[in-house]
Amino acid sequence: MTDVTSETLRRWRESQGWDVPRMARELRKAARDTGEDVAAHHGLVKMIPQWERGNRAPRERYRLLYLKIFEDALVLSRGAEAGVNIAVRLAEVRSRAASLPGPDQIRALEAGALAKPRKTLTPVEIRALAAEAIAQLHEVAGKLTKLSALLGDESGEDKS
Repeated sequence: MTDVTSETLRRWRESQGWDVPRMARELRKAARDTGEDVAAHHGLVKMIPQWERGNRAPRERYRLLYLKIFEDALVLSRGAEAGVNIAVRLAEVRSRAASLPGPDQIRALEAGALAKPRKTLTPVEIRALAAEAIAQLHEVAGKLTKLSALLGDESGEDKS
């Protein structure tokens, strides 16, 4: 996890809509699930902002707990990132295509009239729409995870 920056830690937390105390609870929960011993809640609440600002680097056990907490989000975000890149490229192609005259515009031009141009999205607007879609995907993924956990518990399967 050497390539994970303090900014990345903050983005991961914020991508879930968690405040610092909630992140501390999630770290303690993940530690409890793995039998790790971590700092008390109030200590984590002080450390997390320091990690996110880059004032301190989290120790290895905390980095591993972050990975455990966000491993599903990491897989989803890698897929979403590829999807965003494709969506941006597709939107750029559509934007360029929209500026070309269509059959109706050609007929109108041939008839001597000007057709209305189609509204195109700017790259900033495209990225904003993509970010909104990613946020919705994260929300759906969280709900699917909860649903899977509920279904797994009801089936009586032992996941150990």
